[in-house]
Amino acid sequence: MSKKLLPYEVLLVASGIDATGLARFPYLLYKAGCRVTLLSPPGLAVNRSRFVACHLPTSNELEASALHLKEVLSTQNPPFTHVLIGDEPILIALAEHQGEAWLDSFFPVDHRSKAVEIILSKHTFYDEMVGAGLYMPYSKICQGWIEVEEAVKRAGYPVILKASHGSTGSAVHKVHDSSELKPCYTDLAANDEPLLVQQFCEGALGATDVLYDHGVPVCWQSSYKPESWPTPLSASSARIMMEHPDIEHIISEVGRITGFHGFAAVDWIQETSSDRICMLELNPRPTPSYHLDRHSGISFSHSFNQLLSGQRTITPPKPVSQPAPLIKLFPQSLYWAIDNKSFRGFILCWNDAPWYDPLLLAAYLRRVLVHYMPQRWRDTLKRYVRKN
Repeated sequence: MSKKLLPYEVLLVASGIDATGLARFPYLLYKAGCRVTLLSPPGLAVNRSRFVACHLPTSNELEASALHLKEVLSTQNPPFTHVLIGDEPILIALAEHQGEAWLDSFFPVDHRSKAVEIILSKHTFYDEMVGAGLYMPYSKICQGWIEVEEAVKRAGYPVILKASHGSTGSAVHKVHDSSELKPCYTDLAANDEPLLVQQFCEGALGATDVLYDHGVPVCWQSSYKPESWPTPLSASSARIMMEHPDIEHIISEVGRITGFHGFAAVDWIQETSSDRICMLELNPRPTPSYHLDRHSGISFSHSFNQLLSGQRTITPPKPVSQPAPLIKLFPQSLYWAIDNKSFRGFILCWNDAPWYDPLLLAAYLRRVLVHYMPQRWRDTLKRYVRKN
């Protein structure tokens, strides 16, 4: 770590989901001059990172974890310079305490305002963005099967169905024809909650990673998502860096409306017919591609260090040389290569492996082995572990 950087105490908070994007964040924070304390349940890959200076084990139960965070913050002296909420489940659990004073110092938006609902509800986000004049595909919030059917008739197939909450594609289905509509509706419409029916936009799927300073984008990069795993609507397994004149306006408006502070990403589609960027949704958390900033000519670590020191220097990405290379994201691309029996993909995925963090790399590889291990082998291994 550079001697010029000041030591900042940062708390990183995670729930029990093993998010790949979060696992690389301790290294980004370390490069920003931060000493990282991690509050997370046991068994996560991020726990193994050598850039985590202190691990505070917490419960897998979200409300218990939220209350543990409250206790940690009340006893920390001096207080943490910054608290980073690493994934949506814990962010949603914290939002249940909306309006309580202990959230004041770290919640990524004003928790006493509608901004909480905007960043956590796909439905509310859509309403606010369309109201601000941003380009989004036709969508309708529907209550019940009859309204969904009517909205689908207007949108036409294929169509996207979205539940209000979810991440990494868990609350989104692409419906190709009428035979798929009812099963997808049944899967998503739990507890009679409303669904968002969204017209499918033909084009290249992508995302923009942003560092916000109280609503102002100070550093960002954009990339296409040509491959995803395990489904086309799941987390990306490869990226291609890109740039587009629409993007700065879009992320600026998202920041203005939400007042977001910290790391977030905007998903979009570059529409084939018009070349316009059609915004899809906001991910109010770190995503798996911030470490690709070496390809975009920026430094999220440097910008975050400036943010912590009270400076605001806006650093847009540099022009992307064409043709931009395909970047395989590890470990998602390793799963993709195995499932698609791609030897080339298997070779390329190691270019993005975290060789600088060997225990994290080992944790990733262990998960790959367990994922593809036959069930009878897993059962034998579990029995062996229990006996020993």
